[in-house]
Amino acid sequence: MLNKKECRKEALCRRSGMTMEERTDAGRRIAGLLFADSAYRNAERILIYASYRDEVPTYEIMEQAWRDGKQVFCPKIEDSPEPETTAGGKKKTMTFYRVFCRDELVKGYQGIPEPGITEGRSWEGSSGKDLILMPGTAFDRERRRLGYGGGFYDQFLQNACSAVKIAVCFNCQVLPELPEEETDVRPDRILTEEGWI
Repeated sequence: MLNKKECRKEALCRRSGMTMEERTDAGRRIAGLLFADSAYRNAERILIYASYRDEVPTYEIMEQAWRDGKQVFCPKIEDSPEPETTAGGKKKTMTFYRVFCRDELVKGYQGIPEPGITEGRSWEGSSGKDLILMPGTAFDRERRRLGYGGGFYDQFLQNACSAVKIAVCFNCQVLPELPEEETDVRPDRILTEEGWI
């Protein structure tokens, strides 16, 4: 079995090999499958990443959620209130903040779009009607997920146990088998342009 670094490299290479047309078409198919699903229809709050580079596009999903009267929250990476790490650097944490339109997203951590307005807008724990849509680099059919290596989603998901957790990716990112650590949190389901896992 490949190690985590090799799995990430393989899946990201496959993803970057898709044409813009293929990504756009696959993104529309993913959005259509999501909108038809009860997890989306029943959700009152959507916690969703702002797509960056060649990730599954999420802005169409956000726009539809706003039209459907749902609250939309996006993640922001910021300094943790916890003490500094042993290496002397500030520990980072991921917090979701409510956004009311796409214009409220600004370039943030590592250039990724994130909420620019945060005061009074943080997500305050799962209500049972929350849907989390998460990205990742690689997945398998046992719902194992590899993120980008920061551990932000695994840490966040441990405190969002009652929310429905769906990972979205292109089918080319699904590998035969991924390594897994004790701290890794599997999504409830994975959605690709080919359907649900």
